Amino acid sequence: MKKPLLPSILEKSFHLDKNYVSCPVEYGEISLIQIGRLYCNAHTVVAMHTHQNWFEITVVTDGGGSVVVGNTSVEVTQGDIHLSYPGDFHEIRSDPKNPLKYDFFSFYPKSPFLLERLEAIMQSHSDGNSRVIRDEKIHRLLENAIAEINRPSELSEEILGAAFYQIVLYLIRGFRHTETERKEVIGAPEQLCYQMMNYIDTHIYTLDGLYELSRAMRYNYSYLSDIFKKVTGETLQAYYQSRRLRAAQLLLLENNRRLGEIANLLRYSSIYAFSRAFKDRFGISPSDYRKEMAISPEKADILQQEE
Repeated sequence: MKKPLLPSILEKSFHLDKNYVSCPVEYGEISLIQIGRLYCNAHTVVAMHTHQNWFEITVVTDGGGSVVVGNTSVEVTQGDIHLSYPGDFHEIRSDPKNPLKYDFFSFYPKSPFLLERLEAIMQSHSDGNSRVIRDEKIHRLLENAIAEINRPSELSEEILGAAFYQIVLYLIRGFRHTETERKEVIGAPEQLCYQMMNYIDTHIYTLDGLYELSRAMRYNYSYLSDIFKKVTGETLQAYYQSRRLRAAQLLLLENNRRLGEIANLLRYSSIYAFSRAFKDRFGISPSDYRKEMAISPEKADILQQEE
């Protein structure tokens, strides 16, 4: 199956795409990564890509479709707001019969107050199906911010800073209102392993070492390592390595970073260490993988299915 491409300009009825991935723009307590609007056609697929150290909301303004995070596909329709986390492997598909229209906002909070609460959401709403809320206030604030950033005027920076901060606050409040009693027993081995995997997944670009799990989970690392091995059959290190290399695949396919940048981003000690790990896993060097995928994208699907 041929790998889907990002939508072309012809597929966009209107698309404001302010992209500050390489150099985020600061608006008060919020770092802006991306903001925009996309009107899909019946065939639009925003191909699988990796989110780095940022959050993103997808606000459905009309139509329907699905948001895919990893292996979980979530159906969305008008009024839905889907929250994506740092480290997500993310894809969006439009409904052919009712094409999707959505606004999006990618950000990172500088405020420890906001970050602590978003971290709590990541832990309590790790399941892809629990990441959708509805809040008309967020919709309107983002709509106004897109208009303001497209036609800046006096006090635009202050207005945008206030709007972005409010969006994040309403987002946090919205998820707090959706929290329900967990059926799982917190601390049970299976639940603890699920929390560890979720923590690794959402901190894949910022994790300095697996010892951080000890602080996040509030258990001794040796205990966590033993539990993970007994429950999953693999080591924590193997899981971490697998997730890093999956992210590396997507970063290589995006083809806008040098190998050294990818190695640094994924916390490898050197390009050599990164290349060796990649080749040991996939039987091909990162540079050769990038070349082959440029010529034959369908091979990427095969390697991802083998993952």
